[in-house]
Amino acid sequence: MNTSRTLAAAIAAAITVPAFADYTITQGTTAPTYGTTLNFDEPGGPTGFVSTDAWLVSHGITELQAGDGVPQVDDWATITGQPWIGSGNSFFGNFGVFLTFENDVTEMSFEAWDPSGPPGPFGGGMGIFLFNDGVEVGSAFVEPAWAGIGDQAFDVTTSGGDVFDEIRILGFGFTPTTYVDNMSWNPVPAPGALALLGVVGLVGGRRRRK
Repeated sequence: MNTSRTLAAAIAAAITVPAFADYTITQGTTAPTYGTTLNFDEPGGPTGFVSTDAWLVSHGITELQAGDGVPQVDDWATITGQPWIGSGNSFFGNFGVFLTFENDVTEMSFEAWDPSGPPGPFGGGMGIFLFNDGVEVGSAFVEPAWAGIGDQAFDVTTSGGDVFDEIRILGFGFTPTTYVDNMSWNPVPAPGALALLGVVGLVGGRRRRK
């Protein structure tokens, strides 16, 4: 018996995983939608081979990268003949999808698929890893959705004031490919933005007292 493979299967069997202490990664049929959204169908959004910082100005994403360094956005359900990947455009990465935010994040949801094959000797595994300031703070190993079977929605939450600023989603089947779509998250306002809000509040208060 392959002990490491048996252990991986046991870990993947847990649908809701306490990542590390105050980080939780939940897999299901649906997930909440948070304040900032990116579904790759936004009007004027980039398609084809895309720049890793294409969503920096519009969404505060420092880098959205593929594991092989060739990030792509397209209608993969139509192109691959696998309609279960999702509708419209989605992000594709060979050897995983790597996402870094400009600001810290408290919650995130997304859909992900690994079409490399069902769980078994040559396919069917996905790891989700959370980082904050370059340090791994949470992780989960799951059985990803494949061929219309399995749950494709993921919800990442934090508590106790914890945050993360990077997520890595890695399918590790025989042909390790990962598709991601319908992302949403709640960013923590940057210190400068909080200071500006405070100034605006003070000015508003003074105007009301006049």
